Amino acid sequence: MNKLPVALLPVAMLVGAGAAPAQGQPDGEILVLEEVLVVARKREESLQDVSVAVTALSADDIQAAQLNSSEDLTNLVPSLNLNKGGNPRATSFAIRGIGTQSFSSGVEPSVSTMVDGVVMGRSGQAFMQLLDVQRVEVLRGPQGTLFGKNSTAGVVHIITRDPSVDHSGEVMVSAISDDEYRAGLTTSGPLSDDLGYRFSANGTTREGYTRNYFDGNDYNGADEWSVRGKLRWLPRSDLELKWASDYTDRSCDCNVPAIRSLDVVEGKLVLGRPHEEVVAETLDLLLPVVPGNENKDVNINKSPFSDAESWGHSLEVNWDIGEYTLTSISASRGWEVNGFTDVDSTPVDAFGFDQFGASEQEQLTQELRLLSPADRDFSYVAGFFYFDQQVERNFRRTFEVSEGSPGTANSDFQVNTENWALFGEATWNFATNWRLILGARYTEDELDFIFERTAEGNTVGLPDPFEVDPTRGDTSEEDLSGKLALQWDYSDMGMAYASFTQGYKGPAFNIIFETDPEGLEPANPETSDAWELGIKTTLFDGRLRLNAALFHAVYDDFQSQAFIDPDGIPDCEEGDTACQEADDSGGFVLINAGEVSTKGFEVDFVALVSQNLRITGGAAYIDASIDEYPEGQCSGGQQLRDVGFKGQTSCGDNPAQQDLSGGDLPFSPDWKINLAASYFLDASDAFEVALKASVRAQDDVQFSLSQDENTIQNSYAIFDASVVLSDRDEHWQATLFVKNLTDKFYATAIGSNNAILLPNGYSHRYSKLAERTFGLELRYRWF
Repeated sequence: MNKLPVALLPVAMLVGAGAAPAQGQPDGEILVLEEVLVVARKREESLQDVSVAVTALSADDIQAAQLNSSEDLTNLVPSLNLNKGGNPRATSFAIRGIGTQSFSSGVEPSVSTMVDGVVMGRSGQAFMQLLDVQRVEVLRGPQGTLFGKNSTAGVVHIITRDPSVDHSGEVMVSAISDDEYRAGLTTSGPLSDDLGYRFSANGTTREGYTRNYFDGNDYNGADEWSVRGKLRWLPRSDLELKWASDYTDRSCDCNVPAIRSLDVVEGKLVLGRPHEEVVAETLDLLLPVVPGNENKDVNINKSPFSDAESWGHSLEVNWDIGEYTLTSISASRGWEVNGFTDVDSTPVDAFGFDQFGASEQEQLTQELRLLSPADRDFSYVAGFFYFDQQVERNFRRTFEVSEGSPGTANSDFQVNTENWALFGEATWNFATNWRLILGARYTEDELDFIFERTAEGNTVGLPDPFEVDPTRGDTSEEDLSGKLALQWDYSDMGMAYASFTQGYKGPAFNIIFETDPEGLEPANPETSDAWELGIKTTLFDGRLRLNAALFHAVYDDFQSQAFIDPDGIPDCEEGDTACQEADDSGGFVLINAGEVSTKGFEVDFVALVSQNLRITGGAAYIDASIDEYPEGQCSGGQQLRDVGFKGQTSCGDNPAQQDLSGGDLPFSPDWKINLAASYFLDASDAFEVALKASVRAQDDVQFSLSQDENTIQNSYAIFDASVVLSDRDEHWQATLFVKNLTDKFYATAIGSNNAILLPNGYSHRYSKLAERTFGLELRYRWF
């Protein structure tokens, strides 16, 4: 671990370069960085004046890095990581190591994702194409005193472009190696003197990059398209109305993992057979696929798929009442997702086992805010927030405990969430260079569910009784959380701040296929106390912007999901048919894991080294650890080996649990950095050439909450490069790029397979960017 601090040396070198005189700078020409404006505190202000750790990515930043999906934002924000699950429902963002650790329909996201001020109710809704984006703001740490629901770890706010005053537009096409193609269109302008429009559309088609030897197909491909329309109406000089609608459709044969390892555990029996026999038989079935740390191929007999649709409508009204502004944001959103995958990762049907899940989500939100004038000694933002969400899910499993005797189990459940809150934040300029910021939020949550499960056919091996008549449950909670910050503007070019912020995440129910709703108790709300010390400064006559933050946060009653198999791994005797039947009495449970904490240091910088050279970068050291988790989960591999975290031997017990205190939170490397440089060549009076290069690197990362030694991705670095040719009038642009220049393979997730279907087996997920790719992008703009 901790292999990357040496890699931070280039940061110091580049910052030092920013202090050097600009070579070749024309006499009298002044180099100054452009001001970055953000709405992190619900009013437009300079990034350097905001006493919150914020990373702001402009449209140019996103385009230069060839980011196409919100998932890719993790490449530019060191504190932002992706909890990559096996389907969109189980994928989420993590900030400073804190992310959603459960995919139950009754659990809130830990990181709030917003589009134009509208919060997304489910974690999976956060992952979308970056369509006609103006800016992305990533706020780190609890943000409840100003933002909508569920921001205990931070906020990812995607801000799209508004209609333009003049007619304008852009078309984009790109071709990428291995049959990937993208296209986009934007057009904008006035419809009348007081009404403007903007329309954007884009689409992507990508062939699969994971070979399946069973049928010769390539999996993990996708087809996706999105559209968004906006209208902006100014009926009076003091009134603005903005309507936005969007729709996204995505279908793919994706979420197909490749087997990473399958090692023999001597002396262990699996369903009455020696484990070495099971492994030898499975390896023969998989041929010509051979498990390995860089395996990219599969041999499966099922055709996986994942389909998702997302849509939304919003109306934002801004009314200037004298010097005050009243804002209303009314929105409705919907999301549907369903999918199927090969559960056993082999070309046979183990126990005839299959599963299929489909979810539908609908939400209504309403936010009202009153914004006071900013140029007063005392200014404030006060607001009301309402959230109403309904999530419906169907999950079906089929199995065959003995030949010719199939069974089917089906669960249907619905979870309703209602939340309202009063929030506000005030700033008091009590001295010339000093500000005191006070914030508070009062929240009320109501959560209820209805659950039903049925079974047909041979259900031997399922818990008895397994069928559940429609059963209801509910809970409610209230919370008062606050914020206190002190800001010192020590000069015209810099400020420092210290803050204490409380976070809150509402109660939750463990509503999944295995749920036993009788007597089901809700998980307690998750709360946090966060401290932050930051500095924001502009140096060398405006040519270097350097922001840094120290932070420490403690989360109590951390909500997490664990897989508990009460029977562990069966050590069956040969011929014991009762023992050989697959036991499904275990399952995922939602618990309050105890206490976790995260602490560390972050830095972002932008440097204009010369008229032609611009360097940007960031680094984060994050120690996200489990302080108290005495009854944590064991992975399937740990259960079979009976060796858990720090050598514990309780994973083979009944129940299979271990003490995870002192472990690392998953999907959070200790060190992560990114650096990018752009050098502009004056090729001629007609056009210019930009040479761009970047590197992102990270330390080892643990992908499993169980602290399994086999679910660790070693540290790696990824290099990208591009050449951009554009005309002086900025009408057309051609970009030739290569990503992952050194062809470095890395996994985005590693998991232990089912302890019965693939005992002591591990699989990894990887993206297309885990190998070298080339592409050409063409853009044309009109004004």
